[in-house]
Amino acid sequence: MPMGELVRRYGPAVLAWALLLWLRPSPTPGRRLVRCCVLGLAVSQTALTPAVRSLTRALGAASVELLVAHLAMVGAVWAGARLLLTLHGLHASARRHTAWAAAGGAAMVTLFVLAPNMMPQSPFVMEYCIAYAVALLPEFAVIAVLCLQDARRSPDRILRAGLGLVVAGVVAAAGYMVIRTVIAVTARAPFSFDYGRGFLLSKALPTAAHVLVLVGVGVPAAAGWLRRYRQYRRLAPLWLALYRAEPAIALEPPRTTPFPTRLHLYRRVIEIRDGLLAIRPHRTGSGTGEHQEAAEIAAALHAREQGEPPLATEPAVQGGQDLGSDTEYLCRVADAYRELTRPAASRAYGTTRSSSTPTPAPSRARPRSR
Repeated sequence: MPMGELVRRYGPAVLAWALLLWLRPSPTPGRRLVRCCVLGLAVSQTALTPAVRSLTRALGAASVELLVAHLAMVGAVWAGARLLLTLHGLHASARRHTAWAAAGGAAMVTLFVLAPNMMPQSPFVMEYCIAYAVALLPEFAVIAVLCLQDARRSPDRILRAGLGLVVAGVVAAAGYMVIRTVIAVTARAPFSFDYGRGFLLSKALPTAAHVLVLVGVGVPAAAGWLRRYRQYRRLAPLWLALYRAEPAIALEPPRTTPFPTRLHLYRRVIEIRDGLLAIRPHRTGSGTGEHQEAAEIAAALHAREQGEPPLATEPAVQGGQDLGSDTEYLCRVADAYRELTRPAASRAYGTTRSSSTPTPAPSRARPRSR
């Protein structure tokens, strides 16, 4: 099999399973529906691969892979539509679409059992194709319309791009479904549609539809992970300094975490806040802003290390209004703290290079007023 054909037949399935492994399980209903959608796409694409088709024929269950693939696709599209309807508060419509998808799946199973085989001219095959299209097309419409609405409202360019790719994939999939339904009707009608049997519409279009949807789902997820990874790394210098001053703030000792999750980032923010609370009696609270707070933190850490007594007054807590804004605020404080302490670290490194006895880095502390 040529490499291009091999990629076309197996590439979407591999991409779908890779994305499913990337999207880690979560107790939130939204994440479960996203994983259900990607799982349906993965099963659908895997069932249509030549290897699975050969296996079903060897087992004497020819064409059963088509039913599995189509039911998995109905489940995937239902999960996507239900997710969007729920996010928009359309719970009654979500229940109606669930009943619609269940009825369509039941009709497909019934017609598949009644059909002697899946040849286009066989009885009930045309009805099966129509039932499949009727089950999918309303869900496609819901996904496309709601994704377009969200894309227009979202200020996040990456999310807009991902939603746009999903809409393009859904439109391509809907077009392919219409074409396949027309071809099924022509098997028992006095007209033909040979153009729909060409490579562009029968092979390239469905592959492009699946790839667009998977990439559209994967791009925001990958961007979210990259954002968390950068925030996690940006917070590291500040967290480490506070951990050295108060090891009790951490549930675990420092270690390398190449793939930080939301929980890792959340714990790092909470532990930094606990560390700032521990050194709060040594802070003056005389300035505002990230750079002033970084300088105060450095001075407070130095004062605590030197055993100086606490101050009479404690500063007010600064930060964001929620977890996201507070994380970004602490990232800016950590950046300022890293810049503040970098000259000391550089001097310590130069001393180590020029002397056989390492000299500890001097603490860079802001003058303190009592």
